[in-house]
Amino acid sequence: ELDVALRTSGFLMAKNIHQLEGSARLFREIFQETSSGDFGIQVKDGPLFRCHTRILTREGGFCGKVRQFGKLCQRSADMDLIPMPKDYFRQMGYHRLLEDLQAIQFSQPVERSALSGGNTLAGDLKKREDPMKPGFSTAHFIGGTTGTVKRADPFFLAERYELECDCEQMAELLRFIYCGKMSFFQEQPDSDKENEVLTQKMLAICYDAEKFSVDALYEQLLDWFGRRAYFVVGEPNFADAFYHLQHFEHRATEEHSRNVLIKTVTGDMLGRREQFRAVTRDPRWCSLPVSFIENVLRYDGMPIGSETEVLSLIERWNATADKSKKEIVQLLRCFRPSDETRQALKNWLSLMGWVDDRGNIAEVPGLEGLKDIVSGKASKGKKPRNNLHGADLEQAYKVAAADSAKDAKSDEELEATFFHYKGDMVLAQGCSFCMSTRERLLQADCLRDPGLSRLRIALSEPKKLLWNPEHEVFVGLSYGEGRYFGFLCSATAFSGIFCVRALASAAPAPSAPVHLTGSGNKVEFDLGLEVQLHRVDLVVTCKLSAIFKNETLTCETFQISYDTLVNGDGLRYQVVATGLERDEQVLVNLAWVSGGGPTQDKEADYGPIGFVEGEY
Repeated sequence: ELDVALRTSGFLMAKNIHQLEGSARLFREIFQETSSGDFGIQVKDGPLFRCHTRILTREGGFCGKVRQFGKLCQRSADMDLIPMPKDYFRQMGYHRLLEDLQAIQFSQPVERSALSGGNTLAGDLKKREDPMKPGFSTAHFIGGTTGTVKRADPFFLAERYELECDCEQMAELLRFIYCGKMSFFQEQPDSDKENEVLTQKMLAICYDAEKFSVDALYEQLLDWFGRRAYFVVGEPNFADAFYHLQHFEHRATEEHSRNVLIKTVTGDMLGRREQFRAVTRDPRWCSLPVSFIENVLRYDGMPIGSETEVLSLIERWNATADKSKKEIVQLLRCFRPSDETRQALKNWLSLMGWVDDRGNIAEVPGLEGLKDIVSGKASKGKKPRNNLHGADLEQAYKVAAADSAKDAKSDEELEATFFHYKGDMVLAQGCSFCMSTRERLLQADCLRDPGLSRLRIALSEPKKLLWNPEHEVFVGLSYGEGRYFGFLCSATAFSGIFCVRALASAAPAPSAPVHLTGSGNKVEFDLGLEVQLHRVDLVVTCKLSAIFKNETLTCETFQISYDTLVNGDGLRYQVVATGLERDEQVLVNLAWVSGGGPTQDKEADYGPIGFVEGEY
């Protein structure tokens, strides 16, 4: 039986190879006008590929997807109105496809060949339709078809569809169907630009392979991204490819292809330490959905040296402090505690304020199940992961130490966002301050570009149980000496109820108050700033909003000159406390929610593949 099975498998393998070799000989024929193909794929504003239905049906659902996404056209094609593949490929720079057009001129009529002496204006004016060409008809607009003569068209197609797709990518899909290979795999980029171009090509054809159900190519492309992409295109392009593929999860047309994609992105693409670091250190890590992060953290082969790295990954994911307690607890279920790492987990929870000094878990909504996580019941007895050993582990520790030093330096730069002034003297810099009388906080970098920014402000008087009604804090913007616009925040006669009133240097008094809730001695809200594009009269309109619990309490509009914004003092956030006595202080904590912080070296690109500036 074993011998029969081996002979059968060998026969099938030889048969498949024979079929592949036979179809490979027909690949170059699809570009020919005299091709024997019966299935036409017309690229919009591009050439016509005359394919063979018998070969295309071997790829499963390819023909069905072409019928689904394509526009049905007439089966006869007037080749005088369709671009020649050779001219089109040369115009678009498809040098690899030009190599497949050997002897294509022999299938062209003499008028379109090199023997005609080239295209000239006089030749185009004297050009007449060839009465001997296939499908020629004497019918015309005035006389109609009565009494007309029509020549037979031996190249009449059984089906023809027009597709809005990239011509090169469709040609490579057909190359794989016919020949079992795709030329992008053989490319060896030599520069950063070529690395970026190859990454975009591989992503685009991966999407098309899934869209048109070329499953074998789709799996090979995912394997390339998981095992080879990092070493071929480099770390930045690999990280870009990872986040584009993760976003593509929601665009997949088939459930099985979506599952394969998730397995690759959460498994093979994170299987090596350098690839894992490139992804998790990217600023876009904190934008991933919680379900995806959970799949990553549950991966048994995750290249980490200790289970405590899971806590660092969760903390980095929540770097913007916008994740709910329920989502963080959901990710903590992926942590597999042991006797060595359980104390590290308790310390981490203590820093979050969820566990007190005695180890008791706070009774707060959203922390359900935290006790089982600490005890290890949530991990269901799974062993902690330690997948790095020897030189790999030492290298990981060195890289982690370098990353920590880099993060510490970045934190220092981020903390220097605001300066604490008393008169003209700088007392401190950072984002947390104790302000006394005649002191102010001023943003270090001024805002000069149109856009949106949002600043979170927390005001408190920790030495008192209730906020002193005489104390008022101005939070707003300064755009020159003695010129400001913002809100005056103070307590009301009701405990825990605060009010904000719009105040401007050009106004004689504050506006009517709007109210928000706080605690007895603390209040927290956001300032949202919108700087619009300048108008023709060189006036810039700005909108400043007070936001509480993601709801806008009030939105005020003010205007500054374009010269002030671009060449003058610009806009700076400012905080000033008033009504304080000599020994009284107000604690001010500031944090950027969006915009306003230091400029990143690398912009995070969330846009679609193939976006061209100015196209829309």
